Amino acid sequence: MDKVLVTVLLVVAGIVSATIVVNTVVPAVQRSSGDVISISAAVSDRIRTDARIIETAAASGSTTVQVWIKNVGTVTIANPERLDVFFGPVGNFARVAPCSQTGNTPPCWELAIENDTQWAPFATARLTIELDAALSGGQDYIVTVVLPSGVPVSTTFSV
Repeated sequence: MDKVLVTVLLVVAGIVSATIVVNTVVPAVQRSSGDVISISAAVSDRIRTDARIIETAAASGSTTVQVWIKNVGTVTIANPERLDVFFGPVGNFARVAPCSQTGNTPPCWELAIENDTQWAPFATARLTIELDAALSGGQDYIVTVVLPSGVPVSTTFSV
């Protein structure tokens, strides 16, 4: 009788142990697979997002810089108001805030989509940077735009 009782207790202990393992491991695996899926989607969007600075316009003594940026990726660039814009002389540039955040007080930037209603593939956006000081002739400047997905595009130009 004692052997039967011990066997039953071992079977019950095995079932309880298996249940505990399943109840702790399965939710962790489900969370991990959800994380992998969301990371995969984010990486996919980043890979398909790309842009190129195609032209800049600025003149010595001016406080305005125009930058045209083409969406050469395969997805629409969502939330362009969340761009990070950096501008200044090479080696001394700084982040520029959107004009909507500064009350249009320079330095600040605005973005307008020129040939579409959204920044879809093949659409071009015009970035206007308003400065608080005039550009200097003979100086090299850098403009870097970081898209909301984290993709940077940059160019250097001379005034």
